[in-house]
Amino acid sequence: MNAVMNDTMMKPNRYAMPPISPALERQRELAGRLDNWRRVVSGPLTRAASCCALWARWYVSSRVGETMPAEDLAELKAQPVRPLVSADQLDGWMIEAAWRTLGDYNDRMALKAKYIYQMPDERIRLKLKGVRGSHVKLVVARAERNLLAVLAAVERAAS
Repeated sequence: MNAVMNDTMMKPNRYAMPPISPALERQRELAGRLDNWRRVVSGPLTRAASCCALWARWYVSSRVGETMPAEDLAELKAQPVRPLVSADQLDGWMIEAAWRTLGDYNDRMALKAKYIYQMPDERIRLKLKGVRGSHVKLVVARAERNLLAVLAAVERAAS
């Protein structure tokens, strides 16, 4: 009986999921980060993305422009650390900053229409300049590739 059980246990499971390729894993990670970007930019109360530039500028200016006096800094070091923003919000701001550095209008508009406004491809095509036919998926893929390049450059500079 043990020989029969061992033989059946050794058979491969035909319903098992195949291993995920690294490219597909990166695509899923990017889709999750861009969905997070939509949630951060839209905010909890509104669905519009018109406010994203203002708070991003405020955050950057408050982090870069002002320095604290030494005694206030010493008091803050003595207190327990409390994060100002969650990791999801910080990642959403990083995506927003990378999105703003994209040079091409069509790249920015394609990403904004697809991930923030969640428009279908037919509507995205109306927002893009000089795109005809079914080339929207190519423009979105190019925009995602350019955004990944910007994010990789930022992460390399940070480390």
